[in-house]
Amino acid sequence: MKARELMRRDLTAADLDTPVTRVIYLMDQSGLTSLPVVDEEGRVVGIVSERDLIRAALPGYLDMLQSASFLPSVNQLARRLGEIAHEPIAKFMTREVVTVRPDDGDFHIADIMIRKGLKQIPVVDADGHLVGVVRRIDLLYRLKP
Repeated sequence: MKARELMRRDLTAADLDTPVTRVIYLMDQSGLTSLPVVDEEGRVVGIVSERDLIRAALPGYLDMLQSASFLPSVNQLARRLGEIAHEPIAKFMTREVVTVRPDDGDFHIADIMIRKGLKQIPVVDADGHLVGVVRRIDLLYRLKP
């Protein structure tokens, strides 16, 4: 099965200037655990994940986090998110984005997701424009008996 048959055509994305608070809102509303970041032409130039946001709010803590018990308090996370709420997401996104093409096969996509530990992966056309997203659940759903 090809990426084009698996992908969600939800093109929810952030642009480089989207504030952190808006990105959190978009992730919540879309149910996505990360969002592609696109330039003014719609080309994927980065990705921001829940992990990136936690790292932005609590730099240095993320590597120690095995559970929320390592947090001094949830209020500290909330306070730090408030401090960075209006900063542009370009400041916190991952710039090296792993993507697939619409004609890439399900085995190739699964292999990348497993090796890279990804929950979802953007699908881009030959010019790097976002055309969809494949989530792990999209692959699992297709494999169900």
